Amino acid sequence: MPPRIREKERRISLELDPAISQAEWRRKMIVCLPKFFDTVYFFFQSIKRSVITKEELMHKIIAGHKAVVDRREIEEQLRLLQELVPEWIYEKAASSGDLLLCVNKISSPELIRTRLAEAE
Repeated sequence: MPPRIREKERRISLELDPAISQAEWRRKMIVCLPKFFDTVYFFFQSIKRSVITKEELMHKIIAGHKAVVDRREIEEQLRLLQELVPEWIYEKAASSGDLLLCVNKISSPELIRTRLAEAE
């Protein structure tokens, strides 16, 4: 078999491997995190609060960015922010049963942005 065909078959088999495709998707989400952080950070700045329901934040992000159509991407990026910078953003349950997203307004946005960029 010619090398180009062999390489193409290898690439297709890698793409079909669920573990590899999941890792690739996660990497793509992490690459977008600094920009997503800015969106979330500026939203919290604009509402002058440090707590909002997760549902309301997701709605505001989708409504404010016409290019965003995949809710799953937003959920994954929020989860990654919580994983990578838990001292800045975290979830807690409200007495109503809603999930609240809380941010630490004292954290340095420049430092957080740098950490997220280095996570790539």
